[in-house]
Amino acid sequence: MVDWTDDRITALSDQDLKNLLTNAERKSVADIVAKCQTELEKRNAAKPRKASKPRSELKEFEHDMSAQLAEIGKEVAGKYDLSEETAKAKSEGVKGFKAHRLLDSKGYAKLGGMQRDGSVAIERYISYRRGDSTAYLGVFLPKDAPAEDHEFHVIAPKAFLEDGKPVADIRPSATEKQKQPADSGLAFKDLPSAAAAFDRALAKLTA
Repeated sequence: MVDWTDDRITALSDQDLKNLLTNAERKSVADIVAKCQTELEKRNAAKPRKASKPRSELKEFEHDMSAQLAEIGKEVAGKYDLSEETAKAKSEGVKGFKAHRLLDSKGYAKLGGMQRDGSVAIERYISYRRGDSTAYLGVFLPKDAPAEDHEFHVIAPKAFLEDGKPVADIRPSATEKQKQPADSGLAFKDLPSAAAAFDRALAKLTA
């Protein structure tokens, strides 16, 4: 019978070491099992880990926008009652009502349907629904466009948006299915102006 010293085990190839471990486990040779496991752990620890790929400039921009939108979401949540419980209570009798989570599960802006299906490069947004009305604030970048072409869209019922335009005017590429369930929208080049319009819409929606 081979005397499996530490030196002998260290000299084995990865595959031979695994084979020895399998045999030792089958024969219930505890000391050899322990030595093999220790050596495998050492080798795994020594292997260089694959470095995660750096984000592209566009992905970095999307991540940054998601974080900025989330901060606005947290600010308005501190001003208005945007809880799902209140939304449900105030929407009793509205057929098919489903409360909107303001942010995604990681605390960032949500991923929009048009980005999800690949029809635009970026659509990240925050939104609140009460009754049959929704207020939406998002960043929007058409497909194959440079990041500097992005816009911020506020979409809400016409009664809540001063000078609101038809959603088709600010999103000409959107299909009927992709349009937000509201009858008007505004497009901005800067986030503070969009956030202010979103805030005003929320104030009316939650009044």
